[in-house]
Amino acid sequence: TNGKSPTIAKRLKEILNEGIPAELDDTLQNMSALRQTLKGDFASKVKKLNQVTEGLVNNKKSFAERNIKWLIWVSAVLFIYTAGLTLWNTEPVFKTFLIDIDPLFYWFLGAGFVFAMIDGAIGMSYGVTTASFSLAMGLPPASASMAIHISEVLSNGIAGWMHYKMGNVNWKLFKILIIPAIIGAVLGAYILSSLEHYSAYVKPIVGVYTLCLGGIILMKAFNIKKKKTGAQKIKKIAPLGFVGGFIDAAFGGGWGSIVLSSLIAGGRHPLFSLGTVKISRFFIATLSSLTFFTMLGGRYWEAVVGLIIGSALASPIAARVSNKISAKTIMVA
Repeated sequence: TNGKSPTIAKRLKEILNEGIPAELDDTLQNMSALRQTLKGDFASKVKKLNQVTEGLVNNKKSFAERNIKWLIWVSAVLFIYTAGLTLWNTEPVFKTFLIDIDPLFYWFLGAGFVFAMIDGAIGMSYGVTTASFSLAMGLPPASASMAIHISEVLSNGIAGWMHYKMGNVNWKLFKILIIPAIIGAVLGAYILSSLEHYSAYVKPIVGVYTLCLGGIILMKAFNIKKKKTGAQKIKKIAPLGFVGGFIDAAFGGGWGSIVLSSLIAGGRHPLFSLGTVKISRFFIATLSSLTFFTMLGGRYWEAVVGLIIGSALASPIAARVSNKISAKTIMVA
């Protein structure tokens, strides 16, 4: 403090004395003694000291420590596979149970895993791809949207939590986005459920929508750099949330494709936009699912359960993959 504040100097000394270990002086003396034993020029002495002190900071981990997460995943998969194979060969009741399950469950189990991997990594396309798949499998639009949104509750909850833990959420953006989005989603779910008896007329409209949405995403992806350099951040977040939530529920998908692509194209940070969109998707899926379930009941439960299990398995893996994907890849994929 150069004599200007003896009190502050005293406090700083107390803090340093408390924070610095008492053995530091011994360490310095030992280092000095070690340096005296070294021969050669200054560069060679520094190199030798670096080798001696490297072990203090470079604690090499074993193969198991470096790959513990993958070892856990592989062990879990092997356990499930072995247990399932054993039950299949030794327990006729278990074998009969699996055979009697509607094949629709297995189709949606695989589809849920694949589509959730894509969605968790790039923040969009789960609803669009799953809606197209569901319609192709013969589900009415309202039932397809219900299955999609119920399955998204768990998968987006897991993915949103992973993004939260990794610090990928813009909470200011989340607060502006979430309320209008929920209102739009509930309204869209109610309208689509009311038109369930007219599914033959609604299905072609949903099919055309998913096709057009894919084209829009590609157009935005290839114009993203131009928009980011010449335009300011998108400001009308609340209307965007309402429209995205409504279309997502009414047409079975589009929340990530519309909202995330618009945020990125408008100059928002891709990774923070992705995390915010994913965690807000959990609340949107929950409220729209309740609306669908209240209006339609438990139809096509095989598709719902298959999507839930498949998407839940893929979500934590895909959330980590997203940190290594560029903005253009997020939108093109």
